[in-house]
Amino acid sequence: MATLRTVEFWPQTGLAGARWAEGPDEDAFVRSARTIGERYSEGIRPARVRARHPQLRLHCFPHEPGRGEVLVTVFTEPMDGFEMAGVTLPDGVAALSSTARAALALDVMHAAALRMAQARGWDPAAFAAARAHVVAHDLRFRWTGPAKSAPGRRYTARPVCTISDDGLGRLVVEIRRVPDGTLVGASAEIVTPGSERTFRRVARTLRWRDGGTVEINPGERWHSTRVEEPPPLTVRAEGANSPESVPRINVIGGYSDDAVPETYSTALHLLTDELGGPQWTTWWSGAPDDVLEISYDLIARGPAGMTARRGGNKLRVRLDRPLADILAAGDRVALARADVEAVLATARRRAGLGPHPQLPDLARLAAGTTERIEADAALIRRMHAVLDRLADRLPAQLLASLHAELDDGRTGDVMSAVRSWLAHLGVPVTEAERAEFEALAATWR
Repeated sequence: MATLRTVEFWPQTGLAGARWAEGPDEDAFVRSARTIGERYSEGIRPARVRARHPQLRLHCFPHEPGRGEVLVTVFTEPMDGFEMAGVTLPDGVAALSSTARAALALDVMHAAALRMAQARGWDPAAFAAARAHVVAHDLRFRWTGPAKSAPGRRYTARPVCTISDDGLGRLVVEIRRVPDGTLVGASAEIVTPGSERTFRRVARTLRWRDGGTVEINPGERWHSTRVEEPPPLTVRAEGANSPESVPRINVIGGYSDDAVPETYSTALHLLTDELGGPQWTTWWSGAPDDVLEISYDLIARGPAGMTARRGGNKLRVRLDRPLADILAAGDRVALARADVEAVLATARRRAGLGPHPQLPDLARLAAGTTERIEADAALIRRMHAVLDRLADRLPAQLLASLHAELDDGRTGDVMSAVRSWLAHLGVPVTEAERAEFEALAATWR
């Protein structure tokens, strides 16, 4: 006596672009039944049902137009090679959703198996367990092959196979990282016949060509997949109790507005830019705090002064300077330099440090301030000229708004806006105009 191992519809497979059965309803049904048959067969094997033949084979009878119900016929006379049943389908099976059609295939398969069990004296509980097995797997068949390690054992690869509603198998090679099992790569989908036997055969061909390339052969050729190496990852902490934190000076800006005189704000920014140099980092590395964070309020409502507070691994120093003081100053460049010196003196005193590196002297700072203001003005004039050349291609209201923003010194905002609007509106530009945009952007950076 044999053991019943397979309950499935015939044919088992076919070509992707050709019908497996004569009519469209039968073709769609047999394809949907493929995944059900594999899962049902998997569920019946543990019961080791003793039978004349190891297979119960089902097939579709020719279509009968106008039929409104499903008819299952079980052939109880002994046959050679397999037990057999057939089904006659009603109209409209092909129009069912894939889920509904799979559920119908399970109902037909289980009904035929139970009737055959009655004829052969098989225990119906085995078939109830097989049906429950299909339902527990959501009427889908998925098979995962054994994993194989790459040379060096950094990765493993395994085939993951499913049977789709078209009855064909879909195989993907998954690549996982060994230490934590993270999925780091996957092959393109490979189409195969939809059966566990096929999946096992193809899985045996899986091999690593080298430490980063895995390949598999479903029958017609080798398919290769390369591990995509992610970029290196570095984690660092910032804050209290962070030994990897490095000493630095951060100037985070602060409160200001358009009424602050350009000479003062430009000189202030030139000086704070200096604090990013290596000599300043070396000076601050002797402090107990990792970070010196400098901010300012140039429209302060209270009196001028310094505020210093510690938090975490930072010493925060803030300059408060009322706008009226800046407007009343006879030499605004000198005032900016004095303010930055006061910030540094406060930081030095609170951190217990020695003298800090020299800031640019007043004459050099004044010259640099004038040069920066003139360069910014020239940049704004060039931007105005660019906008004038685009007057026939951009809306007048938009142009007026961009000109106004330039007059307020918002050069960077205007550059970004022009690029965005040109792309959004599909405005053509000449090569000369494109080159001018790039030159202006480089100057502004």
